[in-house]
Amino acid sequence: MSQAEDQPWFLSNFEYGSGIAALHMEIEHFYNYIVNTRTEYMMRLEAVQRIENLLLGLWPEVSIEVFGSFRTGLNLPISDIDIAVNQFCCHGCGPLMELKAALIKRGIATDVLVLDKASVPVVKFTEHITQIKFDISFNKTTGVKAAELIQRYIEQFPELPKLVIVLKQFLMLRGLNEVYSTGGISSYAITLMCISFLQQHSSKNDNKLGRLLLKFLEFYGRKFDYFKYGISVRGRVEKCVLQATLGEYNWLSVLTIEDPITPTNDIGRSSFAALDVKKSFEIAFLKLSKLVDLDSSKVSGSMLGSIVQVPLSVINYRNWVQLKFRHLTSNGTTPPLNVL
Repeated sequence: MSQAEDQPWFLSNFEYGSGIAALHMEIEHFYNYIVNTRTEYMMRLEAVQRIENLLLGLWPEVSIEVFGSFRTGLNLPISDIDIAVNQFCCHGCGPLMELKAALIKRGIATDVLVLDKASVPVVKFTEHITQIKFDISFNKTTGVKAAELIQRYIEQFPELPKLVIVLKQFLMLRGLNEVYSTGGISSYAITLMCISFLQQHSSKNDNKLGRLLLKFLEFYGRKFDYFKYGISVRGRVEKCVLQATLGEYNWLSVLTIEDPITPTNDIGRSSFAALDVKKSFEIAFLKLSKLVDLDSSKVSGSMLGSIVQVPLSVINYRNWVQLKFRHLTSNGTTPPLNVL
């Protein structure tokens, strides 16, 4: 795939200008391209409804809550959907295996993975109809509270979603967005890192998205001392202070992120590849800052494309979704985005 093909947000006939202003506009265009279309949103809503019907059929007494990036509107086109089964009275791995059996028996999914030894037991699968990945957890009330907290921060920092979306795509391309498989950092973790950063660096300057992205990459790639400090929405906190509440068992990674919903929980504790994330931020900062400083006549094509691309597989998936599920929005009665 050519360079232009993996940068579908970049408009060749648009006058981006130069320097930080051009980077700012590119981030705007990237965000507008990558967020849910109405068809994608409706497809996801219908998929959630199907899974909810299955869960309530198995356990009528439970409550079902969507949390995570789909609830906050910070999901990428191929992001998982997180669902919590709350008010569930049973414990152990029995319910997880029961759900796995039901998913397979009804043809909803075939590749079902039960993680009953994880800190939060979860059933992971890909829905057959939409190819959307789901994570189902039990009695995880903190997930909804976290989503509501992030939504409040989005109101406070309107630039937060655009910064998070770019960084999530950046991490996904490098395989650093999965905690369980690669020791990367989760969507929740990168969002908290962005919130903490914006609390310290947010400004009202023009072209602020470009400036903020560069400052974020520089801050977490070159300046932040991961060995001395933890990340918290309460401000910069030394690790020795956090250790009093987090406890020794949390200190498995150089990255420490205090969970604002459950302060005893270290969101970064399993991110054993945190220093790889730090290095990738530093490299991206050096690439972008060099391009921003160049004369516009010497910059050919997308600056943002030097660190972020959209794989052909994602482009093809989105095209397939628009074609297969276009009937969901054909009657013009689509609800507003993010009504969860």
